[in-house]
Amino acid sequence: VMQTYSDDDGLTFSQPQIILNVTKHHWKWVGLGPPGGLLLQSNRILLPAYYSIHPDDNGLLSTGYVMLNDFNGQIDKWYLGGEYNFGTHFPNECQAVELLPNANSIFINSRSLGTKRIGAYSNDGGITFNKIKVLDILVQPLTGCEGSTIYHKNTDQLFYTGLAETSYIRSNLSLYRSNDNGEHWTYIKTIFQGSSSYSSLTILNDQSVGLLYEWANKTDPTFLPDYITFTIVYNQTKMKDFR
Repeated sequence: VMQTYSDDDGLTFSQPQIILNVTKHHWKWVGLGPPGGLLLQSNRILLPAYYSIHPDDNGLLSTGYVMLNDFNGQIDKWYLGGEYNFGTHFPNECQAVELLPNANSIFINSRSLGTKRIGAYSNDGGITFNKIKVLDILVQPLTGCEGSTIYHKNTDQLFYTGLAETSYIRSNLSLYRSNDNGEHWTYIKTIFQGSSSYSSLTILNDQSVGLLYEWANKTDPTFLPDYITFTIVYNQTKMKDFR
C-alpha cells in the first residue's frame, strides 16, 4: 500500500511512498475503497479496506478492515484498525461514513459475495467493530457490485446507491435512504433501469446530493461502460420528499 498527496487541488501529486504497518505478511490481496476514506471529527483519518489470505481468489474471499492515522496522514503514523467479517458473505469494496453528531461512530456498507450487502458498526473510530449485520433491503447482483453511501448532516440520514438486482446482470441503479444509521433502509427511486454498475455519491455546496455513475447501452453479464453521467438525486429544497 502506498500514499501520495497533492497541495494544489489535484493538479500535481508527490512521489508515492510505501505505508508500513497496514498489511500483514500472510495477506495475499489488499484492496482499498472505492471510493475513499474519511477525516473524522477527532481528526483521525480512516480508510476502509479489505484483504484475503487466499492466493488465487483475487480478493473474493475477503475480510473487511480499516487503516487509521491520528497525525494528519504522516507516512510513519499509520496503523491497523479493526476487522470484520460475516460468515460466507466476505465483505469487500467497503464504504465508510461517520454517523454525526456522535464522534467516532462509524458505519461501513460493504459489497459481499452474495446478493445482500453487509453493514459493520464501530463506536471507537474504527479500533474495533462491535456489530455486523446483513442489510436485507440492499440487494445486489450475484457476487456483488460496488455501492456508494454518504451521511447527510442536514437531514440526519444515510443515502445509498446500488444495483437493485439479484441475477448476474448489473442493472437497475437505485437510490435508498436510512433514518436510523443504516439499521433499516427504504427504497426511494430508480436512477437508471438499464445496464449500470459503479456509482459515487457526494454532497454539493447547496447540500443537494449528486451522483456520478457508469452505464451502458447493452445489457450483458460482463459489464462494459459506455458512458459516465452526473446527476442530482436529492434536492435540498425538497427535503420533505425524503422523510
